[in-house]
Amino acid sequence: NQNNNWKFNWLTSWDEVWQPDFVKQWQAWIDKSPSAHVFFHPALVKAWVDTYLPLRDIKPYFLIAELEESIVFLPLVLWRRNWKNAFQRLLIPVGYSDYDYHDPIMVNSHGTSVIDSFWPQFAYELSNHSPVKYDTLHLDGIREKYVPNENSLKFDNKWTQIDICPWIDLKSFKKPEDFLPSLKTSLRQDLRRQQRRMSEIGDAQFTVFNKDTISKALMELPAFLAAHAKRWPMSYKAPSFHEKLIRFGLPANVVHFSVLRISGVPAAWHLSFIFKNCLYSYMPTHDTALENVSPSKVLLLKCIEDAIARGLTVYDFMRGEESYKSGWTDKSNKLWALQFERKHFLSSLRNSAVIHIKSRLKLLLSK
Repeated sequence: NQNNNWKFNWLTSWDEVWQPDFVKQWQAWIDKSPSAHVFFHPALVKAWVDTYLPLRDIKPYFLIAELEESIVFLPLVLWRRNWKNAFQRLLIPVGYSDYDYHDPIMVNSHGTSVIDSFWPQFAYELSNHSPVKYDTLHLDGIREKYVPNENSLKFDNKWTQIDICPWIDLKSFKKPEDFLPSLKTSLRQDLRRQQRRMSEIGDAQFTVFNKDTISKALMELPAFLAAHAKRWPMSYKAPSFHEKLIRFGLPANVVHFSVLRISGVPAAWHLSFIFKNCLYSYMPTHDTALENVSPSKVLLLKCIEDAIARGLTVYDFMRGEESYKSGWTDKSNKLWALQFERKHFLSSLRNSAVIHIKSRLKLLLSK
């Protein structure tokens, strides 16, 4: 039997979402939640929504669930896909594949009992009383502590572990210079060697842009994106998305965009996010012409040292088990996804069609 004490309210228009009083309340929830992540911050949500509204048919279904004093805020959108995807209606979190974490913002919740009772009621609501006419819910990027307890209902195995997120615990470092000696000998020696080699080319300068240097950050952006595209040519970049991250994120103090220059020439860039006690690594890249002095590795060290100088306690590498991350830390968090399909004839038809289309495409590409 479901916990009927939960009250579910939905915001279903962009006018409601961006109403100033609601944005103020939203910001208050984020600030009050001890473990809120940066990706549901209003500035980053605004950057993503404004980017994709002209590109895709997306409508908000921002959920505000209340149980006594506890609040769960989960901003979802309904994406009506095109004919290539059988016009499937996909219910996804704001940020979707562009952002790493999508666990809900929890306010006044203590222990695991609230989250354990929320998820079954969430599933029940979507199945019986939701205003959303969706075909498939795909909610990924849920950190381990926001997944239902192993002993509680897991929606008939609808939860799957999808990735791990390595992270560095910075609490023990009082000064930036304390960090380098803590690394494994091989990495520490390599960093020192590369910094010496870099100094033979010219002076190295580390710059972090802020709300007073937005115009300079925007001037740096094309070179950064070009270098990233050169290294990862298949990586999709929505038009103007990164520009909006700078324009909205720097004034809100949630974007950490840095560059490492050698003799005034940009060698490496790192677009990150900063929120509460954490620096989130997002998009690092470098000029391949300077690859022999490992500028990305040196810039990563500078970013971690900057996090320590700011009093942050976590450096989050976010999704992926890339080999370079293991040299910096042995800590990681598991990441989970929740997916279930609406039990409706047309929904089943669309979902089956999408699976069929994808399998056909995979077969054609393999030939």
